[in-house]
Amino acid sequence: MMWYINYFHVQILVIELLLCLHLEKKSHFWLRFVPGAALYLALPLAVPGGFFNPHLVLGWFPLGFLAMCMLSGLLLRCCFCMNVRQVVFYCCVAHTFQHMIHCLYRMFCLVFSPPFWVGQGIQFGLLIAACVLVYRLLSHRFRGSETADFGNNDLLLFAFVSTLTIYVVSYWTTSQECETIGIQFFDFFSCLLLVTILLDIFRIRQAEREQMVMERLLRQEQEQHMVSRATMDVINRKCHDLRHQITALRHMDDAEKEKSIQELEHAVMIYDSFPKSGNKELDIILAEKSLLAEKQQTRVQCIVDGSKLSFLALDDMYSLFGNALDNAIEATSREPNEAKRIVTLHAAARGNLYSIHMENPCGKQPLFMDGIPVTSKADTNCHGYGMRSMRYLCEKYGGALTASWENGIFILDMLLPLQPSPRH
Repeated sequence: MMWYINYFHVQILVIELLLCLHLEKKSHFWLRFVPGAALYLALPLAVPGGFFNPHLVLGWFPLGFLAMCMLSGLLLRCCFCMNVRQVVFYCCVAHTFQHMIHCLYRMFCLVFSPPFWVGQGIQFGLLIAACVLVYRLLSHRFRGSETADFGNNDLLLFAFVSTLTIYVVSYWTTSQECETIGIQFFDFFSCLLLVTILLDIFRIRQAEREQMVMERLLRQEQEQHMVSRATMDVINRKCHDLRHQITALRHMDDAEKEKSIQELEHAVMIYDSFPKSGNKELDIILAEKSLLAEKQQTRVQCIVDGSKLSFLALDDMYSLFGNALDNAIEATSREPNEAKRIVTLHAAARGNLYSIHMENPCGKQPLFMDGIPVTSKADTNCHGYGMRSMRYLCEKYGGALTASWENGIFILDMLLPLQPSPRH
């Protein structure tokens, strides 16, 4: 059994499946995967000569290995929700890892000349180590990035050509020339360098994509802030006019009208309940979010001194407070006990820092990644950027954001220097 697992195409498939753990499976996944994998795994045994079948050899170069790599990609495409670009990228990464296993195995054999079963055991152990490495260090990098970066044709062309070059040159040196430890070590190092470059390119372009999304969200939030400000101006004018109308109506003797007037006055007095922070722009944000919370049977309790926030750009202020309150109100609205649906916000200067502290009930402990909670929404490509946007803005002003969960309470803290030097 061990010798079969050590086959090239089995190792390729195992590593590819680990890389694809985060991907959405297609309908009837097992009905697709089981027969497809069985056919794929048995094919080299059914074909005379296996990978070195005479009909699959071009000169000195055997095409059987490339054919199995392509078939593994076809199996992934059939079973997982992924596009062709993703298939190419995952196949290249998996192939490179498998080749690293082969290089280490060949170096061990050249040094120690072990018996067959010992060598097979070493190769199997290397596969297990590679699987652990892929699962622990690589799988999470692709989580939440199902469509990101793979659309770049330059990256895919580089990955494909580099993988093919390493494979062709490696087979040439071992079949047409003398196989040495130095050649295998150089081959291993080339694969390691290729994987590092591929993952680094992926990480950089993922960060670029996230920044583009955040900047687009910031622009949208700025536009929303302008609309909210205009709305509040309308509310102020209407409330002012209604007060004068109420005063005039009170001189009438009709009891029915008096009752209606009291109800109307109570409705418009909601304006007086809006938080007053000492910062007009922040008052608009707090008023808007208070109305939003009221619609969701949630209360927002604020103790806020906004008089020290003049260093914050208006759109940045809206993003920080707006995103934080939106997230807190949404989470709190899911609290089954209505009496506990309370969001608390404390914001004030503390020495040379401006502190923003927020708490809201959160019954289920969220999953944290890189210090911030991961979105609970299914579509991670469209959601989950609010918290990252807030952290980006805090770092832009030389501050920091921390998030934690304790005893059913989600806690968010943001610290900003009062005299920062914004980093763009």
